[in-house]
Amino acid sequence: MAQVIREAGVKPEIELFDSGDIALLHDLISDGTLDPAPLCSIVTGVKYGFQPLLETMLYARSLLPEGAQFTAIGIGRHVFTVAAQSYLAGGHVRVGMEDGIYLSRGVLAPSNAAMVSKIRGVAEALGASIATSAEARDILGLPQRAG
Repeated sequence: MAQVIREAGVKPEIELFDSGDIALLHDLISDGTLDPAPLCSIVTGVKYGFQPLLETMLYARSLLPEGAQFTAIGIGRHVFTVAAQSYLAGGHVRVGMEDGIYLSRGVLAPSNAAMVSKIRGVAEALGASIATSAEARDILGLPQRAG
C-alpha cells in the first residue's frame, strides 16, 4: 500500500494515537516503507491514547523523526484547544467534523468550512500566517498541480 501511495504522488497522513505508534513509525521509516520526512497527526482525546494536554503533545512531538511535519488533533470538545496548541508547539493546524461537531459548547458546526474559519481566526490571532495551497504543497514537499 505504501508503494501505491508513493507512486500516486500522495503524502499519507500518519495518525499516531500513542507512543507505540511512533515506535512503529520509526521502524517503517527504517525499513524504507515510509518516507523519512512523514506528515504526522498526533491524535489526542481517544480513550487509552494520547491525552489532550500540551505536555502530552510536546512529549509526542519529541519522539517524531527528524524532518517530520506534524499537526495535533483533538477529538470532541478538544478540537480547537488542541489545534491552537499544535500551532504554538510548532505544528500545523487541522480541524474537521470527523473529529468534532461543535463550534463551541452546544453550538453545532454547520460545516467543515465553519470550523476552518474559526480556527483560522484563532491561529491568526496567535500570529500565524495562513499558507496558500501552493505554499502548503511546498511545505509538505508535494508536487504543484496545474490549476
